[in-house]
Amino acid sequence: MSQIKLTSYGATGEVTGSCHLLEVNHYKILIDCGLFQGDEENYWKNWREFNFCPEELNAVILTHAHLDHCGRLPKLYDQKYKGKVYATDATRQIAQIILKDSVHIMYEKSAKHRLKPLYSTNAFNQLNRLWQTIDYYQPQPLNSKISFTFYQAGHILGAAIVEIKVENQTIIFTGDIGSENMPLVQNIDYFDRADYVIMEGTYGNRNHEDKKIRNEKLLEAVKRITIKNSTLLIPLFAVERTQDVLKILNDYYESHLDFNVPVFLDSPLATEATRIYQRHLNLLNAEAQETLKTDRDIFSFPHLKITSHIRQSKQINSVPPPKIILAGSGMAEGGRIIHHLARYASRPENNILFMGFQVPGTLGYKILNGAFAFDYYNKSIAIKSVVGQIDGFSTHADQNELLKWLGKFTGKPKKVFLVHGNQEILEEFSKIVKKNLKITAEVVKNNHSIILK
Repeated sequence: MSQIKLTSYGATGEVTGSCHLLEVNHYKILIDCGLFQGDEENYWKNWREFNFCPEELNAVILTHAHLDHCGRLPKLYDQKYKGKVYATDATRQIAQIILKDSVHIMYEKSAKHRLKPLYSTNAFNQLNRLWQTIDYYQPQPLNSKISFTFYQAGHILGAAIVEIKVENQTIIFTGDIGSENMPLVQNIDYFDRADYVIMEGTYGNRNHEDKKIRNEKLLEAVKRITIKNSTLLIPLFAVERTQDVLKILNDYYESHLDFNVPVFLDSPLATEATRIYQRHLNLLNAEAQETLKTDRDIFSFPHLKITSHIRQSKQINSVPPPKIILAGSGMAEGGRIIHHLARYASRPENNILFMGFQVPGTLGYKILNGAFAFDYYNKSIAIKSVVGQIDGFSTHADQNELLKWLGKFTGKPKKVFLVHGNQEILEEFSKIVKKNLKITAEVVKNNHSIILK
């Protein structure tokens, strides 16, 4: 029987930096290689040396294209990894634009702090030669004893749960598990059995608000700024959250043709990501497929204006309110949303509406938790606008959904290993799993090897 060893080098007691090494005898598989995000102390972890040798890896499997799962892939290439990077085609396309955007930010931060760039531009370019795309439900052999299959994760377009089979053992890496009944992506797949599950627990201690009111809350904010003749700022993640919001606004504007408040999509990255969604309409859920029968462009509607160039972005300032501005980044850590916050956040009649989890240490987290001001190029900008959050747009499963997914196993896993969550949340969730499902759950420690027997 093969010896199987699991070692995690990221997303252990935190939600970023996903990086898990599975060793089967001498065959080494890396699942994800993500960027550490949050405050500066956490971000500098990205410059540390890997605790494994990239050159010795046999395969890399990417669960999805969020930066905290794919952001250090070029660094692997720089350190002589020349094997394949397996992903769904949608994940490959999204990861390419996410990484391209990240290169510029990384170089700016490196120069600012007099650090060597995390990886070379050549590494980013050469990484594109390593991709091998795999369809959902298509078993992919790695050698005579090991194979893997992608299943729907319900998280973002192209996201996958990875089922790895080693002889008669089954090991499942969830990546990020999606929330149910999202506007666009298909729901998560369930499994009958697994020996071990490496599972995310971002929201292991709480539940999302009722999804039935999710859309209503967004539209209420739109109507509120219309009445108040003010501006609505929505910091958005380029992938999934942007497309979800566009779909909901599309449905509203198409059914209220007299409503003419301008909406500005001021994010080149989100615009590129939306084009990728348009190329993969077959991956959308049944509700979206039904809408497509009568509306072939569910991401475009009257009064939506897409601003590609900086000049167009600046012209938004001259448009009188009411108006809606969708811009990245989702945690307000960079992108054009920073400039819009500087212009509009100090006015009490305006609204700032966050659409998902804010990592501690980010500007989004600080604003959401009551910061009075933020630094904008050495100038203090007061925050007087109304600040809110719609939790129902989170692309992560909440506690009930995590338990529901885990409870669907007819043959209970020998053990569940919890990653991708704050330490105290994972510890609390491990107790809930044991109490409710009678399954042993262990919170994974960083750089601590586990033998899967």
